[in-house]
Amino acid sequence: MYYNRTISKGLASLLETGGELRWLFDFVKNHKELDFLIGKNNSKEWVSIYRGLTRIISVLPINKTTVFIDADGKYKNISPNLYGQKNVNENFQNDIENLITLIEQNSQFDRYYKNKKEGYYQNELSKIYGICGSPDTDFVIIDKEAVIGYSNQAEKDNLLGNIQQKYKQLQREISNLNPERYGKDLGKKAIGNELDFLALDKEGNILLIEYKHGTNTSGIYLSPLQIGMYNDIFTSFPKNELEIAVFEMLEQKQKIGLINPNWKKPNSIKDIIPVLIISEFNYKSSAKTKFDEIIQFTRKQLGSSFLDNLQTFNFTMKNGLSNW
Repeated sequence: MYYNRTISKGLASLLETGGELRWLFDFVKNHKELDFLIGKNNSKEWVSIYRGLTRIISVLPINKTTVFIDADGKYKNISPNLYGQKNVNENFQNDIENLITLIEQNSQFDRYYKNKKEGYYQNELSKIYGICGSPDTDFVIIDKEAVIGYSNQAEKDNLLGNIQQKYKQLQREISNLNPERYGKDLGKKAIGNELDFLALDKEGNILLIEYKHGTNTSGIYLSPLQIGMYNDIFTSFPKNELEIAVFEMLEQKQKIGLINPNWKKPNSIKDIIPVLIISEFNYKSSAKTKFDEIIQFTRKQLGSSFLDNLQTFNFTMKNGLSNW
């Protein structure tokens, strides 16, 4: 198992003050609909620009003077001049502006941001507690789409596979319990392994944040299974290695400016806390009642300590975070 998404000093330096791609940092910070994701795995590293849920640009280093601009094919089709090999000194800001304009004009892309649902609010959270955050925020987002890596497929099948199977079985049992109330064939429902946000609070707690939009009723009431799986994955990771990774990622992001440089780093990692954040929740919805029912059912199966430290919040643009 491994988890540390710090990018190389060479790639990071391109975004730092005085770096050849610093203009890209300023461009994203000043565009409300855009945000960064930097990271690496065992085969590559990247700097990506997101518009809501979708990655419109990935900057992949080739050598010290050259990068490759990549993205999903649908964006390459509408703005081919933006993508491909670039010199690090080349300013392609106009091409990005053109891409954004084309996206805004094409309704097929609305669901990623413009409809003000999941992508819109994820982007808002990411910027408020990231690149646009203040020194006084209660927490900062260290990583998004956070994934534990595995050395090989056998290790992944053994460690992640067993955890996923446990929650797939719970899905089946919940579906059989009351298919009309909770949904039919839940056992066939995919259960992913990408945590929406990994954050760090002032007290030194790692927050495993899963986000749902208030209109996603089934997503909300079934979220205890998803959150429980992420909690199992990250609590099984060696705590000292997780602390090193989180602090290294924090330090790098603060140096670039992706997290406020004046946000005070805690002395050590205290605990791991699972968190559910819902935006614009309609309290007339049945989701809260069913959510509580799923929690209680799962505690009967797995023990009373299941998600006993779970924190839940509602998020609105007007009031920010409040207890759900």
